[in-house]
Amino acid sequence: SVRSPTFDRDHIALRIENMPKIKSRIQRSTNDFVDFAGATTVLETNIDTEECKKTGICSPSFPGIRVIKYSPNFKIDNTVFVAGVQGLWSSTDRGLTFKRKSGIPRALDEQCAKCNMTTTGWTGRDIVSLAFSPHFKHDDTMVAVSQTSSTRADKHKRYISVSTDSGGSWTDMIDKSWIVDHKFWTSAVITDGPNSTAGLTVVGTMSSLGHWREEDKIKYDQIYVNKVGEAPYNNVTWSSLKYRKQGNPGLEQGGFSGYGVAVLPTGEYAAFLWSGGMIIGKVRRDKAKMNNLRKYATPRLGGDSNLPGSANEKSINEMVMVSPDRRHKGVLFGVDK
Repeated sequence: SVRSPTFDRDHIALRIENMPKIKSRIQRSTNDFVDFAGATTVLETNIDTEECKKTGICSPSFPGIRVIKYSPNFKIDNTVFVAGVQGLWSSTDRGLTFKRKSGIPRALDEQCAKCNMTTTGWTGRDIVSLAFSPHFKHDDTMVAVSQTSSTRADKHKRYISVSTDSGGSWTDMIDKSWIVDHKFWTSAVITDGPNSTAGLTVVGTMSSLGHWREEDKIKYDQIYVNKVGEAPYNNVTWSSLKYRKQGNPGLEQGGFSGYGVAVLPTGEYAAFLWSGGMIIGKVRRDKAKMNNLRKYATPRLGGDSNLPGSANEKSINEMVMVSPDRRHKGVLFGVDK
């Protein structure tokens, strides 16, 4: 479950309940899910069985919800977003009701291995993550990582897309120099919004499975930034933030964890390393570098060996969150496997 940014006053929390091949739903509670009686279902992704039989349009085989994100301006706009296999929904009444938004449509020539449009009516991508501009309340800008579908055959067909109207419409940030228009992106965040002096700055991490140029075939995960910060965003150049390999090659090849990233209240970017530790710095989009770069050690949480990587269950690199409570002054929470 995910508590609201104003939980200390409203006690609102939302949680995902996935029922594979049947449906997903969002439940809402104002008592922190202490008991089932206190929880109400506010969104279900399945299409009604009778409607399915009558029209032939049914839910996907995995109608999962992956993401719950409260607006950075939740205290004022009362907005929360949820996303997953069937697209994007939003609520403007603090999670009491949800409306379907457009989602991220697939490109015209984008192939999906097991998507039957005639039976699912689902033409969008599976949304894996959402992140907001630091100035969301002024620019309505958000970025998403999405994949062609949730099937194993399509999972590495991932895109970074940007919306400047609170998720109403989306633009794929595609580098025209790519051999193919998708790569295995593992995260995307915004460190500067489109109205800032720096221009829209999107920082993405890419798995070593996803490099597209011969000279970029480096066997560890890397961080990339868009070189052009002005609209339109459908033709960008992604530049690698050069930084030496961290640790010895392990399961994730000793590079950056694409899942353990965060934007601090200062606007700096934090990235955790598969080998342990983290780096923090201010991303310069125009220079494709990080200024004031610092490296810190992070705690080891048990594990079965001293090897780098996540397989030994030691490093805080699987998920990172910054406390939304300003009184915490940027406290980080980290999760390992």
